[in-house]
Amino acid sequence: MPEDQHARQPGAAGARLALLRASAAGAYDVIVAADDALGVLAGRRVAAERVLRNVAMLHRVASRAAEAHALARPGPVALLATRLRAGREWRERRAILAQALTDAERLLADTQQAVADVKQEFAARLRARTEAVTELRRLTGECAAARDELAAAGET
Repeated sequence: MPEDQHARQPGAAGARLALLRASAAGAYDVIVAADDALGVLAGRRVAAERVLRNVAMLHRVASRAAEAHALARPGPVALLATRLRAGREWRERRAILAQALTDAERLLADTQQAVADVKQEFAARLRARTEAVTELRRLTGECAAARDELAAAGET
């Protein structure tokens, strides 16, 4: 007799087997959905880490530019020769570089948070998948026990 007909068998064992199969199908659906989500999240993680590398490089460039500019402060001779224009220009560039560094730091922090969020979501989906696999294994064992019970009762 096909396994689907066990659910039609009279008795508690047949009804129990039908419920166990439905629960197992639900657990399997959770596993499939988690696998799909993990694939998407893995792609998002790779993309986010690529962006993070680029943003980190941008931050290093902004930081080095600000440091180099600080070292290139015009001396007294340059200030006098340009009627203090060199000092004003230096301060203006310093403000621009400081703002660029602040923006790069903010972008770096936001990107690091985005990567952390993707990793956290990936871990949560992986835990859900692991729990569903454990549940499916348990239900598979219970289904086998219910089939054995039906076979022993002669209901097969």
